[in-house]
Amino acid sequence: MSKNICRMIGLWTMLVSVFFLIGGLYLGDTSLPSFTAPACLAAGLILLAAGTVFLPCDQE
Repeated sequence: MSKNICRMIGLWTMLVSVFFLIGGLYLGDTSLPSFTAPACLAAGLILLAAGTVFLPCDQE
């Protein structure tokens, strides 16, 4: 995988993770099931970790 593609994957995963984290934090007492907010937080943290792995890609 090229360096630029690796960085783009890292940036996109970090961008999507922010939306999952915000959604997980601000889902209050809605009509959604009770596992939705923790699932969004977990998905956001996993994507954030994946983004930090892909972003500093030093492959040449």
